[in-house]
Amino acid sequence: MANFGSPAHTAAMGNAAGMLVLAGAGVGLANAIGDGLTAAARARYERRYDDALSAATNHADNMEGLARLAMTMLAELEGENSRLRAACAQRQQALNALRGRRS
Repeated sequence: MANFGSPAHTAAMGNAAGMLVLAGAGVGLANAIGDGLTAAARARYERRYDDALSAATNHADNMEGLARLAMTMLAELEGENSRLRAACAQRQQALNALRGRRS
């Protein structure tokens, strides 16, 4: 073989194992960086999801309070409506009585 005795070939063969280790370490480092970026993206997604869920829950709580207040106000208005109907009926009876006296 023509390579035997060549200083460059001998150096390359001597460094081959070291280069394989470095290449493996490079691939491992690239995988670790990719995994780290994926984990960071997942953490950001989960944080945004939790924030959106909290906002939706707070909004639902606010809407429940508003609905309760609306029901209370509606009950008050129904009571006032009943009183006004009774007052109008009483007034109509008084008007009818006054008309009856004139006739």
